Amino acid sequence: MKISGIKKYLFLIGMATISLIACRKDSGYYDHKPISQRVQVNVYDYLKSKKGIYDSMILVVDRLGLKPTLMDSNITVFAVTNSSFRLAVANLNNTRKLAGRGPVNLSNMDYIQLDTIMTQYIMRGQYSTEELANQDGVVLRGVRFGYKMNAKLNTVATSGFQHGGPKVISYSDMKWSQFSRNWTTTTTSSTNLFAVNGVIHTIDQDHVTGFRDFVIRFTITFPPINYIKLYRGIFTVSAEGGGGPRGQEGSYFMIDENRLTKFLNRNALVTKPFWMNVEFPESQVCNSYAFTSANDVPGRNPKAWNLQGSDDMINWEILDERSGQNFEDFFLQKIYRFENTKAYKHYRMNITQNNGSGNELQIAEYILGFK
Repeated sequence: MKISGIKKYLFLIGMATISLIACRKDSGYYDHKPISQRVQVNVYDYLKSKKGIYDSMILVVDRLGLKPTLMDSNITVFAVTNSSFRLAVANLNNTRKLAGRGPVNLSNMDYIQLDTIMTQYIMRGQYSTEELANQDGVVLRGVRFGYKMNAKLNTVATSGFQHGGPKVISYSDMKWSQFSRNWTTTTTSSTNLFAVNGVIHTIDQDHVTGFRDFVIRFTITFPPINYIKLYRGIFTVSAEGGGGPRGQEGSYFMIDENRLTKFLNRNALVTKPFWMNVEFPESQVCNSYAFTSANDVPGRNPKAWNLQGSDDMINWEILDERSGQNFEDFFLQKIYRFENTKAYKHYRMNITQNNGSGNELQIAEYILGFK
């Protein structure tokens, strides 16, 4: 074989070998690994050193007395940026303004509610991304109240390749439910910063602190005194399930003071209105009531109703009337107050419309009482 032919032959072999190696290396995606960083300070000192990023979280930590926990405890912190707190406080104060109430800030808002919110972000134990790679994620517990959160490692798509991008943590408020459809989820923007006593993952700056509960918690109003229970009111409804009031999802579970149970009747609104009647042994003055939404299917929630009072169940007076009502979340209690100084022996709630699920109606809790 001539020299030129040998060179050409070796060149072709070389090109084929390079192609094979390239094919083996390129499997259609690039497996991004989380970048780990170690700092020789505790979690608290690290967060405090990052001026302009975590100032709001440090302010809250200091106010709640959590500084020792962030300095000495074995923890995982899902760090919340100033932007997340800013969004939450702005939403809250916009709502308060519409209600004619003054603004609040992180320094003076309700301590208990703020403490409850922060337990969503400071978890017991150290969890790097590798330890969150289970298919269903990992259930974490807050340092103070043991509140359950779920953290799951995911790989996002990039450059047209599914699961070819960077790894992020999907971080979820489980809302005391085992079903992920009931959870509220955010994601991390950075992960795996190791301090001397814990791991820090930073929540995306678009996250609103409190997982949708921030505004609700700081505009909370206490429910009325429950006269149905206090004065042993007799509770009846116009459409009951086959098992009776205490059968599966019967009417009793609307007044059992447990929001995790509920009344559900799939034919409640076949004959409108569906009514709920409370008869007291003696006449009572009622001027408020509350509904709590159930665990699923928002279309079953009540949308329009009226409340009536009577002494003889013949002559009825309308005390309050509502329409266009919506429950924005599961297990959400809404309180309604009205002016009334007259005592009635009978109070009848007439529900005339649900939020779109045929004739179905569900209510987790119903309270009738005095504000």
